[in-house]
Amino acid sequence: SDEVIENLVKDTALIGKSLNVSGPFNIQFIVRNDELKVIECNLRASRSFPFVSKTLGVDFIAVATRAMLGLPTKPLSIDLSLIPHIGAKVAQFSWSRLPGADPILGVEMGSTGEIACYGKTRYEAYLKGMMAVGFKLPNPKTRPNILVSIGTYKEKALFLPYAKMLIDNGYSLFATPGTADFLNENDIPTKGLEWPLQKPHHNRKNCKCDCFLDDENEYWSLSHHLSYGLIHM
Repeated sequence: SDEVIENLVKDTALIGKSLNVSGPFNIQFIVRNDELKVIECNLRASRSFPFVSKTLGVDFIAVATRAMLGLPTKPLSIDLSLIPHIGAKVAQFSWSRLPGADPILGVEMGSTGEIACYGKTRYEAYLKGMMAVGFKLPNPKTRPNILVSIGTYKEKALFLPYAKMLIDNGYSLFATPGTADFLNENDIPTKGLEWPLQKPHHNRKNCKCDCFLDDENEYWSLSHHLSYGLIHM
């Protein structure tokens, strides 16, 4: 939201000023329910630095160099409404190319690279990035399995018509436990997959999906399905 973006800009300025930073620094924020939290702050330029420079049309590297050398600098006035494009980065993860690679994300960096793309809208930019890292809309006849994991109740409810659309077009839905329960309760046939170290609580006999594995744990394992290409999107 606009309020979150405004607070993000303010918090970034306060952090930089309180640490007396004279040069580029990298902050990672997380937003949940419109509440901002800082994951980390590093006194270095990240890979995003030149990307942001190109996106906004400002040579931040030259500005940072002047600041570090103690040369006079002026505050930059950037009007985002005048930027004719949106920039987005999409991660390239190992498990999409290496069968058996660990697909579970944690605090460590799990990506092996990333793609930066531009578009007239954030949706166009993100879709270009997804296509650039190898994403393809799977054919429902040969690659029908789609994994869904949705956070809040409101977001789950908003997704219902799209879930039905996927089923009507021949796709099979897989989901993490909470999402699977919600979709099944709303007459959307979905196979639930368990998080790592979580014991299966589904009734296999009642599952309407055709994906059967020899091992009971593998049958319900999210990690196994992702690592071995049983999920197509």
